[in-house]
Amino acid sequence: MKKRYACALGCAAVAAGAWATGFPRRIGLTASQASLSLPGDLLLPNPGVVVDRGIRIDAPIEAVWRILDAAYEGDEASVVDREENSHLLLRVPAPGYEEEERSGTCVFALLPLPQGRTLLHVRERHASRVDVSNAVLLAFLTLESVSTMRMLFDIRSAACS
Repeated sequence: MKKRYACALGCAAVAAGAWATGFPRRIGLTASQASLSLPGDLLLPNPGVVVDRGIRIDAPIEAVWRILDAAYEGDEASVVDREENSHLLLRVPAPGYEEEERSGTCVFALLPLPQGRTLLHVRERHASRVDVSNAVLLAFLTLESVSTMRMLFDIRSAACS
């Protein structure tokens, strides 16, 4: 009985900690950073699901931009807007529906930080769907968080080298 109680208490503590940090809707950003208006927010004004990811990079915006620009060079089918040293806006499919219509948006926004550092803020917005609930879309995006954060760490490594 004590083991079950301790396990339940531990699970509740982990869940409360995750909820307090904003996970899974926000990783690597404060609530105020995640609330900023970004390019592309008006392309999908009433999304069903919004997730924000961020990473601080010890490199100037120009170095981070070179990495992003090279990564999406030649992918003009998904690029909606590209403003050098500012943002890259993409149309993306709903998570788990890679072959279907690109009904969501993803923006990579570069924001200056003190001492020549950069905040790379990634926001995905997805419209509600009739065939799947927003909770399922959020679950897919939560699972994709691992690969998204690995991508952000790779961008940071490339920009800092």
